Amino acid sequence: MDNPVASSCPGNLVDYNSSDNDEPATPPPGPSAHGRKSEIDSSFTDDISDDESICRSPVKSPVKKLSKRNRKPEADSEHRQLPTDKDFQFKEPKFRKKKFIFHPFSRNDENVCVPDQSKDPVEVTIPEQLAASYGLYIWPSSPVLAWYIWLNQDKFVGKRVVELGAGTALPGLLAAKLGAKVILTDSLSLPHCIENCEEGVRLNNLESSVEVQPLSWGTFTSNTLRLRNCVDLVIGSDLFFDPDVFEPLVVTVSWLLKNNPSAEFVCTVQERAADWSIETLLVKWGLSCSYIQTKDFLKGSGINEGDLTGNHNIFLLKLKRKDE
Repeated sequence: MDNPVASSCPGNLVDYNSSDNDEPATPPPGPSAHGRKSEIDSSFTDDISDDESICRSPVKSPVKKLSKRNRKPEADSEHRQLPTDKDFQFKEPKFRKKKFIFHPFSRNDENVCVPDQSKDPVEVTIPEQLAASYGLYIWPSSPVLAWYIWLNQDKFVGKRVVELGAGTALPGLLAAKLGAKVILTDSLSLPHCIENCEEGVRLNNLESSVEVQPLSWGTFTSNTLRLRNCVDLVIGSDLFFDPDVFEPLVVTVSWLLKNNPSAEFVCTVQERAADWSIETLLVKWGLSCSYIQTKDFLKGSGINEGDLTGNHNIFLLKLKRKDE
């Protein structure tokens, strides 16, 4: 089984390279949180100053402030032209591309990851947009799920995978790179997210193994009904982001598991409020759950949990039908 080596950037997933010669021939095992500095790939748009300017008001007002010494009489101030909308320029947020590089590993007798130089790294390019809606940004839960998939890739090779609320679709695209047949889905009411998934498929040349289709939680269309008896794994990252979507999501997961009896649901969850709970919904829709802490599935990988999750509490949630 291939296993990853952490890249040099925060989160240990994104490797920004300014050229092919910048990356060492042999990646070091485990995370390199204090290794070489992050480098920007010239082929990708990642202009931090542009990102910051999107969310900022103009630094200076178009009205030039005058010092007291040069201030004109108050009468003249009446003729001063006030700023208009044309004086303030808003830069439309631009898409940028992030490259995630997963370095191959094998496990030794102590179940610790060591570099496997006989295999090539797996690269996944993700289109992302800042200052946008939820679905166009790579939230911390997405790389966590990607690492779970990479460390457990034998469970995904040759499987039929559906990613719910895919958005930037890092986990689903990685699963496809590992040999899974993948369907990326997102809400019918979010066409920009569907387009982003399609762009991710195109950038990674995965048209033959990845399908993109709309799927709104709690709504059953012909696309949903076609998912009967053709799914092995249902995945998602940070799907429980708003209590308003909890029940529609649980309804959809329950239907998928009922109509695919051998399927498993795996989702990364970022804890945002102590009083948020799906326990009542799981009972209502006939589901049971189990949890895996991030630090537990990272054991032996050499990856520090905090490098992936930051200050967030992120864990893996597994759901299955109670009658199983």
